[in-house]
Amino acid sequence: MLQFNKKIILLSALTGALLLSGCGTSDTATELSSSVSGQLVDNYVQNVDYICGDGTQGITDANGSFECSSLPIEFKLAGLKLGQIDTMTSDRQIFPQDLVGVPRTETVNSEVVAMARFLQSCDEDNNTQNGIKIRDVIKEQFALEVEFNADDIDAYASDANITLIEENASIEHLEETTQLVQNIAEVEKIPSALRDALLTPASTLTQETKNALAYMGNEERLAYDVYNSLYNTHLTTGIEIKQLTNIATKSEAIHIQTVQLLVQKYITDVSDFTNVTLNNLANIDTNVIDMPSGQYSIEAIQNLYDTLIAKGVQSKQDALEVGCMVEVVDINDLNTDIQLAQDSNASDVVTAFEFLRDGSYSHYYSFDKGLKRMGVTEGCCVLGDEYCHPEYPSAHEDVTAAHDDAHAVRDEVHEDVAAAHDDAHAVKDETHEDVAAAHDDAHAVRDEVHEDVAAAHDDAHAVRDEVHEDVAAAHDDAHAVRDEVHEDVAAAHDDAHAVKDETHEDVAAAHTVKL
Repeated sequence: MLQFNKKIILLSALTGALLLSGCGTSDTATELSSSVSGQLVDNYVQNVDYICGDGTQGITDANGSFECSSLPIEFKLAGLKLGQIDTMTSDRQIFPQDLVGVPRTETVNSEVVAMARFLQSCDEDNNTQNGIKIRDVIKEQFALEVEFNADDIDAYASDANITLIEENASIEHLEETTQLVQNIAEVEKIPSALRDALLTPASTLTQETKNALAYMGNEERLAYDVYNSLYNTHLTTGIEIKQLTNIATKSEAIHIQTVQLLVQKYITDVSDFTNVTLNNLANIDTNVIDMPSGQYSIEAIQNLYDTLIAKGVQSKQDALEVGCMVEVVDINDLNTDIQLAQDSNASDVVTAFEFLRDGSYSHYYSFDKGLKRMGVTEGCCVLGDEYCHPEYPSAHEDVTAAHDDAHAVRDEVHEDVAAAHDDAHAVKDETHEDVAAAHDDAHAVRDEVHEDVAAAHDDAHAVRDEVHEDVAAAHDDAHAVRDEVHEDVAAAHDDAHAVKDETHEDVAAAHTVKL
């Protein structure tokens, strides 16, 4: 989340700005092997000498800019050496903290505070908000080569014939500048030209231009709130209006941050605004992203919000028509505000407001095409001449429409993929259930087969045992018959021998008689 001090949160509440989350720090260093460029900051410091790694020299310009072909780079006021950088910071901003060699968060470090006080006190017009320009006459007092030393700051002031600003005021200025640079670095998806424009000394704004910051902060917040509210309202009825959510989340949020950065850069107190008429945000210390939507500090914006919501909730066509209305009002106001900023020579504000206006051109054509798609052939012109602007730069139409179409197609594809994914999971789950059921059936059949096999096995064993018993009985019977036969044979044999013996006796007797 972008970090703003209490004063900026108060201003955020009154301008209705929305901060989105971010992360990282600005003092991550990287070695560079080619051309090195950056800015000396606290605010942007002009007329400081620098010496490049290859020996070439230069002087920082009105934006504190410097450029070298190689590192390291040494910064000096004539002979007074402020410090040296051996690596370039990722945001290409060089603060006193970087010259001293401490993290950006160490704004109360004694060396850092001394250098910040000295540089701020050397400003030509004593207005550090529009940058710091070191007077030549001050540099002339430091002809001798010497390292900057915090303990010698009073002597430096005496030599330069300057009055040192109060220490706390110097720290506050350094912290605000450090925070602004960090916040600019953390806001993503803003054009490099806008980023560069914001990283310049502040201009002197007229009261009308200051009020334009408050009004535009509320107006950009209104667009964000209206689009989100209507998108969610129609979504509950099954109607999704992609243009509303895409524009709110991908564009209006960045527009709000852009205005917030301008407010932080230019507004020091709520009294700087003279067009703030309402104070219905109960707690000015509440973080901006936690504030309720649909509440604004300018009565005209509050009334417009209520009117737009009442119309937009009626139908999809009404919601798209509200988009046309919001963007036309925004463009009309920005045309006026850009002229005010040009009159103040505030090139950074001009660049920021032109960025917002370019976005509104794109959004207008997105809503116009949305109406035409649903059969409203006149598009935004159906609302009448006030909202019919075919003269808006058309180069944005095709790009934006293609962008919205791509998002719509992407979202539809995502939905189809999600549905297919769900179907696949359902099929997978059903298949798993079928496979599990089949697996259970197979186990049941297997168990039944095992039981049948076991039963058959037991029957076979029983039959085998019965057969064994029958065979054993038959074997025993056979042995008994054999034994009986053997006894009968033996008896017959004995009878035969007895007959033989009797016959022999009879033959012997007969032989005797013969003789």
